[in-house]
Amino acid sequence: MQIVEEKGFFTPDEISKIPEGPGVYLFKNKRGEIIYIGKAVNLRKRVSSYFHRKNSDPKTEALIKNISLIDTISLNNESEALLLEANLIKQYQPKYNIDFKDNKFYPYIKITINDDFPRIVYSRDQKSDGSLYFGPFVSARATRASIDIIQQVFLLRTCKKLPKKECLNYHIKRCSAPCIGKISKEDYDDNVKQAIEFLKGKYTELLSKLETEMKQASKMLEFEKAQAIKEKIEAIKHFEESQNVILDESINRDYVGVFSKWGKIVIVVSMVRNGKMIGKKSYSGNLHLDEDAEEVLPLFLLNYANTLDIKPDFFVIDRSFASILEALNSVFENYKIKVILPENEREESIIKLTTENASIHFTQLWSKVDSSENLKNLQEILGLKKFPARIEGFDVANIMGEYAVASVVSFFNGKPDKSNYRHMKIRTKSTPDDYAMIYEAVYRRYSRLKRENKEFPDLVLIDGGKGQLNAALKAISDAEVNIDVIALAKQNEEIYLPSSDTPLVLPKNSAILHLLQQVRDETHRFANTFFRKIKGKQDIKSIFDDIKGIGEKRKKIIMQKFLDYDIIKNIKKEDLTSAGLPVEVAEKVYSKLKEIINREGKK
Repeated sequence: MQIVEEKGFFTPDEISKIPEGPGVYLFKNKRGEIIYIGKAVNLRKRVSSYFHRKNSDPKTEALIKNISLIDTISLNNESEALLLEANLIKQYQPKYNIDFKDNKFYPYIKITINDDFPRIVYSRDQKSDGSLYFGPFVSARATRASIDIIQQVFLLRTCKKLPKKECLNYHIKRCSAPCIGKISKEDYDDNVKQAIEFLKGKYTELLSKLETEMKQASKMLEFEKAQAIKEKIEAIKHFEESQNVILDESINRDYVGVFSKWGKIVIVVSMVRNGKMIGKKSYSGNLHLDEDAEEVLPLFLLNYANTLDIKPDFFVIDRSFASILEALNSVFENYKIKVILPENEREESIIKLTTENASIHFTQLWSKVDSSENLKNLQEILGLKKFPARIEGFDVANIMGEYAVASVVSFFNGKPDKSNYRHMKIRTKSTPDDYAMIYEAVYRRYSRLKRENKEFPDLVLIDGGKGQLNAALKAISDAEVNIDVIALAKQNEEIYLPSSDTPLVLPKNSAILHLLQQVRDETHRFANTFFRKIKGKQDIKSIFDDIKGIGEKRKKIIMQKFLDYDIIKNIKKEDLTSAGLPVEVAEKVYSKLKEIINREGKK
């Protein structure tokens, strides 16, 4: 790879002097330590973007503050830049670069090859202890089934220490008892080698060798040995037939599934060898600097390929990454690995399943993550007076301006605290007026907490824009309480603060934004439970009273079957006629329901 390195370095004030071609850039702190390494098609444009962006996430802000020097290495093309980036990151391990971690969700089979008589072990962890590890396997049951067949066929020991006398496994023909010399070291080592071939999925080669040994034993009139080998062959063939043959037996491919959200990413690789799924590996990391999956995937695949002793013939990636396919193949040309898109429906289904696994692993990893760091960052970026341990969210809902309700939800340490959820009917307005309804809900809530001498939240989040925020601020002032208030608008996910007329827009993958979205979306969901709550209430005037042909019976059908926000959003006229409403009546009811949803959607 031909590399032309630029002499010297640049300071953040000298960005205009950075070359415009492809290459790698290295950000250094004032001590000259490399804190971030990146690649670019246009070095000057990419580097300058860090210093001219607005509303960066806290980690990006921290990086930018620490940049004192900028080194660049100009290269011929993006592929060379990717290779060099990967090597430099591996060498220097900068603080702010993504670090993929291997997620050990699946079990392994371990063979302790450093022991005089290696043993086979079920393991949930892969350590650097000199042992051979196989897997990870799809399930614990599959792993134990493989160990079971290996014990039966190859008679490997499982004991931690060689005992002084044979154990039960020897008597039930599941161990060759090297502890009491029932097998020579040479024969035992041969069994170990065969077990390793079996675990590598080399059934054809192994069976061929065993059949040759069986014939040789028969020629030598060693009939007992020949019978034992025959039993091995039959057991392996039976096990092979029970495996899930998913593709042609010549296929050796790794299928790559990606799931990314909230500034985090999980990549799962499904490994197929000789047409069989032999296991999966899962990796996770935190995205930095507004990276997306398309940017991260090439670097991940390079690092992953370097960890493999036996490399696949192909990496199969999702069609959503088609735009980087050519660049990837250029990078992997020297690895003799081709990167391709799914070639048929079966491969499409494998990619889909692998991506679903990535989504599941994402949930496993981050559904229970301590949110204290996000809350701390939230306090910092919004300039809040207090650490926002308790956040209360407000939303209002109404049906055609009637039966208006407000919802209050409470989150503590980033998690819903449903014991503090509240509904309240709006008393002061009979026509749609979000500002007035927000004012009433906020004023009533905190006047009451003040009156009852109860704890106030650290932050109030209003579902809406600047108008809703101002209404809530007036309510807080009139209630004579002191609480931070912000608003989150749906349309562009803009955060409105009392101190600024310009909304704050965080990156879409920001964990802070996601936290606020969770609170906002929960208030919206809880407010719309009012639709379900009014079912069957006799003291509420029906909004369908003015439709000719709607009596009590049909009114009851509508209330029971259709008066739900999520149902109305996707309702069709056929749904109403199927429920027994005449076509003309169904059209009028359909129009009324759509009118309801349109009013709700504009909020």
